[in-house]
Amino acid sequence: MRLEGKVAIVTGAARGIGLAIAETYAREGASVLLADLDGDEAAKAAGRLAAAYPGSFAAAHTDVASKADCVAMFATAHEALGPVDILVCNAGIVRPAAAIEDISPETWDKVIGINLMGAIYPTQVFAPEAKERGTGRIIYMASVAGEVGGVSAEMTYSVTKAGVLCLTKATAKQLAPHGVTVNAIAPGTIQTAMTDILQYDASVLESIPLGRYGEVSDIAGAALYLVSDDAKYVTGTTLDVNGGLFMR
Repeated sequence: MRLEGKVAIVTGAARGIGLAIAETYAREGASVLLADLDGDEAAKAAGRLAAAYPGSFAAAHTDVASKADCVAMFATAHEALGPVDILVCNAGIVRPAAAIEDISPETWDKVIGINLMGAIYPTQVFAPEAKERGTGRIIYMASVAGEVGGVSAEMTYSVTKAGVLCLTKATAKQLAPHGVTVNAIAPGTIQTAMTDILQYDASVLESIPLGRYGEVSDIAGAALYLVSDDAKYVTGTTLDVNGGLFMR
């Protein structure tokens, strides 16, 4: 029960990595707001957690590319669960590979809005209260694609995830004097519904030293570590969880 008494917001929590993180936090005693563009599925997931774990749970229909929605998300969390201790910016979008000249301005705007602004806007809402309380944990979901220039997805994904890597360091520097830690997780090839569209070929699996694709539980474990007391002196870092696909 490492998170007993803590309140967490997890975006993109209706399924996949976000849901795995929310359930891991619930199992460790946290109360969790599950935010997702699919509000109905988020509400169903929150109901399942409430039936299985002792904490309190809520859901919010949230478009993380809208700052107004992010403000409303925190208002829902405060009303239903109390002051927020943990923010996990996990919501994301990925598209199949395409030539740079074929990517429209509208596509760039959409992917930047979700993958990058979808981390910035929640942080802008959370930062003032975290600074006032002198405590807080923020996790951003980056990607190995942002570290190596892409794996199988459209470059909009790798470019925005590279932005998240820099956001992690910049925000960590700003918030560290206030007792708030900010870190990122960079997953490798994780099997989720979102990544099913990428059509990984055999060469991708062959390039992973551990010889398998990642599972959502691999990322959830890393997300638990980064918000636990075990990581209280860790900030501004990116935790690679990729089976050895990319080594610094």
